[in-house]
Amino acid sequence: MKFRTALMALAACGISFSTLADVKLDLPYQADLVLVNGVEQDGNDTLTLPNGVNQFAFTYIDSLRENGDDYLYKSDVIIVKFDASDEALKLDLPKLRTAQDARKFNKSPQLALVAANGEKIDFEQDKLIKSGLQFGRDFEKEIAVYNQSGKAAAVATTAAVAATAAVPTTLPATAAPAATSPKPPVDQQQTRNVAENMLNYWYEQADEATRARFKAKINQE
Repeated sequence: MKFRTALMALAACGISFSTLADVKLDLPYQADLVLVNGVEQDGNDTLTLPNGVNQFAFTYIDSLRENGDDYLYKSDVIIVKFDASDEALKLDLPKLRTAQDARKFNKSPQLALVAANGEKIDFEQDKLIKSGLQFGRDFEKEIAVYNQSGKAAAVATTAAVAATAAVPTTLPATAAPAATSPKPPVDQQQTRNVAENMLNYWYEQADEATRARFKAKINQE
């Protein structure tokens, strides 16, 4: 109960979970963000993410040349899931120069996550595919469905964190199992650990007034 109330109190104090620290991810100019941990986002600014499992989705956008003409290429939405702590990473993408390069990339995207020491870290990737018209897509809804699919780049933490941030007064059912429930699966336990790290981090960053409001919110339960 206290753990749930603490999450709600952080949200009530206006603290955003999407800006948590410890993992820095630099993105190349071709990567246009679509989602970060279940929340819609665009651009390609450097991401600051919590330690542990993270998920982001992006499209590859760049100007290509074919038959003497330039055109704008945009890939399918690519999902990436990785697990890292206290790292400075960068997303490496190949330079696509021709329409043939683009077709090959769209069929089988080649990318890498590289640490500051040059070491490549493990990750899972997949695509967020929607048939039919692509206008007006609800990416947050799509990734929530995807994350329940058990596919390669699916995560449990994204849905829980996004739901907590969007609706502070509602606790996701998977975030706080009842005392009589079986031991939570690894993904659910991981969600709780990530959230606990979030609580600790933001409490340390808060000023005294925010801490006081935070404590008062917890003590109301």
